[in-house]
Amino acid sequence: MWQKDLNGYARLHGISLARAKYFQCTGEHLVAHSEGGSASQTNIVAACLFCNRNRHQRKNPPTPEAYSQLVEKRLERGGWNAHLLN
Repeated sequence: MWQKDLNGYARLHGISLARAKYFQCTGEHLVAHSEGGSASQTNIVAACLFCNRNRHQRKNPPTPEAYSQLVEKRLERGGWNAHLLN
């Protein structure tokens, strides 16, 4: 993920600026504000823009625990959002 240098991140990974935008580091609320979540440190984690947006746009967003398990499974298989780097 990147915070301040979109161009540098894109060059480093050999991807377009459009693809690199997906990897911007954002603050992900584990429990959304609309569901009573707070802006406390225990409720916010780092997440790429792609994951942050897509998790909450689902009809039934996964719980923080279920999403954590999904991430772990994908990492064990060798990648997370690798399709965005191609």
